[in-house]
Amino acid sequence: MLVFDELKKNDPSLRLVAVVLMAGLFILLAGLWWVQVVSAREYQAHLDTQAYRTIRIPAVRGKILDREGRVLAENRPRYNLSLYLDDLRSPFAVAGDRLMKQARAGQKQAIAAQEKKLGRSLSKTERKQFAFTPEQVQKIREQARVQVAGEVVAEISRKMGEPLPFDAAKFSRHYATELAMPFPILQNLDATNIARFQENFIGGLGADLELQSMRSYPLGTTAAHVLGELRQDDSSIAGEESFFNYRLPDYAGVTGIEGKFNAELHGRAGQESVLVNNMGYRQSKDVDTEPLPGENVVMTLDLDLERAAENSIVNRRGQDPIAAVVVMDVRNGDVLAMASSPTFDPNAFAQGISREKYQQLQDLEAEKNRATFENYQPGSIFKTVVALAALENGLNVNEIYHVEADPLRAGHGCIYIGKNRHKIEDTAPPGPYDFKHAFIHSSNAYFVNAGLTHAGIENIVRIGKEFHLGETTQLFAHQETRGNFPTENQIHSGWREGDTANVCIGQGPVDITPIQMAVMISAIANGGTILWPRLVQRIEPQDPAAGGVTTNFPSGLVRDRLMVHPRSLQILRDAMLADVESSEGTGTAAAVNGLHIGAKTGTAQVKDSAGRLIAYNFWFASFAPFENPKYAVVVMVQSKELHGSGGLVCAPIAHDVYEEILKKETTGVTKALALAK
Repeated sequence: MLVFDELKKNDPSLRLVAVVLMAGLFILLAGLWWVQVVSAREYQAHLDTQAYRTIRIPAVRGKILDREGRVLAENRPRYNLSLYLDDLRSPFAVAGDRLMKQARAGQKQAIAAQEKKLGRSLSKTERKQFAFTPEQVQKIREQARVQVAGEVVAEISRKMGEPLPFDAAKFSRHYATELAMPFPILQNLDATNIARFQENFIGGLGADLELQSMRSYPLGTTAAHVLGELRQDDSSIAGEESFFNYRLPDYAGVTGIEGKFNAELHGRAGQESVLVNNMGYRQSKDVDTEPLPGENVVMTLDLDLERAAENSIVNRRGQDPIAAVVVMDVRNGDVLAMASSPTFDPNAFAQGISREKYQQLQDLEAEKNRATFENYQPGSIFKTVVALAALENGLNVNEIYHVEADPLRAGHGCIYIGKNRHKIEDTAPPGPYDFKHAFIHSSNAYFVNAGLTHAGIENIVRIGKEFHLGETTQLFAHQETRGNFPTENQIHSGWREGDTANVCIGQGPVDITPIQMAVMISAIANGGTILWPRLVQRIEPQDPAAGGVTTNFPSGLVRDRLMVHPRSLQILRDAMLADVESSEGTGTAAAVNGLHIGAKTGTAQVKDSAGRLIAYNFWFASFAPFENPKYAVVVMVQSKELHGSGGLVCAPIAHDVYEEILKKETTGVTKALALAK
């Protein structure tokens, strides 16, 4: 052939090129043989020991907004300082080898000491007693890793000028179970610590900042009971992949709006795949599925009214009183404010509350929403029901009833009932009373007589049932009590005249919640329509431009209608107006210039299981403006004050809320006039 013919010629340069080419070809063939034959098992072993690990990536939780779009709950970035263990493999190995060398030196010394003691060399069997077990080797390697990690944390702590905790046991558990994941050293760094770290650590040491999304409540305790609590929970929800090797921290709503609408706020988690080597260290990662953000919840709450109610409770009653305020739109059932005290900061639960702090909240029962989740005897505010029942059954509002004097309490009246002439005390003085006069003085004697001689327990219970007392309002499925109210069976089985008398003054087997009273007062104000209260206007996508469906919750849903004559309601409303505007009324402390308010005050005794008086429930149930009702404001305070009353304790809080309402109304009119020009 031509090639071999050329090679036969005496051409040294050509022969050199041929030799080089043949040598290169030989090397390639040898390398291929080495890879395909000699190293095949080794590569297969590496392939077998490498695997993908899946990581659950939480979605960004939806925001919670007030009716004007102001943020009540959102998400903010949280920076954690973490050790990346795959960057520390070499220091781990070096430290492990060093400790193993020291251990082997100690092993040799122990063998030498034993041989010296025996005066002979140890046999192979005897030497085995000094050999390291796999568990001992593993323990030495673990000790080396802990030592290296501790030194790294100490170095970071020194450079940042801040002591950093290092939990050796927690580190060892993390290494054993989550080697591919960063090990957190310090969570939720503030701006100062972030700056210090970035200034001192350009690279190296195997530490870096890790970014996570954290739930944040920028207004702290504001509307805490309505917003609810989050607990750390990284479990999969419906529609998500159920199996993951690792799960990044996530939240689940437990109470309030966070709990009720957890599925909508939660979003859908994504998935990240991490390739790990045969030792379990991270090699590379890929995002398989991007997380889908949760939806925003727009509430009916008005932040200004909510703050006014909460601030007034603190300003008027001090820190951590037992109290609740509900403000409702009487026209459509929208809950505009719902304050409960004692309160808590939901940030503490989102960030991980300490055992000590949680115990403090438990001692105060601060997590309980007292507007919905506690039974309170209503006292005299229940006289509104008794009044309607009596008016519907022919009570003459101008007829005079004489309250007789209490022989044991000068200046106070009383009434005697039953064959045994059981005395019921009255806070009103003795003397003649018509309906309005008795209402504004909250005369027990007058309303007990009206209930016994005009209304009757059957009619009182009937109207109470029309208000749906003894039933929940269904705002929160597991955070609302239905209260207590007499049933038909109860009043026809062993019922006595004294039981009816107790009900007439809002005691006995009658317990309500502030939200139930707000619904009831709204119905009195709006002409007899019992509405379902509404807390959420709509659920909408976080980014409307990205598409998605908005879910609207209708307002003004009618639950029932009062079967009473409009005349009876008007008489009751007129008496409620007089309770605030008459100089003799018990609710004058709520009065606000420029706003006509109708109200009823109340006080009920709280007794323990042994019948001992331990506290009072003070009430103020109201609506305004009188001419065209829009708002119902209900205030409840439980206190041990012996000389308190609903007018003295609760009416001033209602006054503050109504001042804010009038301010908003005036501002709204001013804005409307400005826009019209």
